[in-house]
Amino acid sequence: MIELGSVYSNIYDITITVIETVRGKEAMERLKAAGPGNKMPAEGFEYVLAHIKFEHKGRAISDKLPFDLGDAPLQWVALAGSDLTEYDRVSLSVPKPALAGMVKPGQSVEGWVVFAVNQKDTKPVMVF
Repeated sequence: MIELGSVYSNIYDITITVIETVRGKEAMERLKAAGPGNKMPAEGFEYVLAHIKFEHKGRAISDKLPFDLGDAPLQWVALAGSDLTEYDRVSLSVPKPALAGMVKPGQSVEGWVVFAVNQKDTKPVMVF
């Protein structure tokens, strides 16, 4: 659930569905195809790509504000599975489509996001 609006707030339900995840060598291959300038991850790390569906629904008929899915203030982050510390964010070209853009109530958008996680972390956590 998110609340939007500066004067009168409207409450919206969001549903986030992970469609596919790709990690390690395959993720790097897809990132290289998406952007030849994408660099290898830091030593001991690997990339995780997630294909996500983001749905946005208003709770009332008057809830008509669109949601700008992209950067601040709400962002996708990866947390270490062991202690939930946040991994550093990475800025890379992802396979098309990237998960970004304006989402109107009743609509959904699908796209890719990328994270760099420790190779030894068998259960990283993605949060929004």
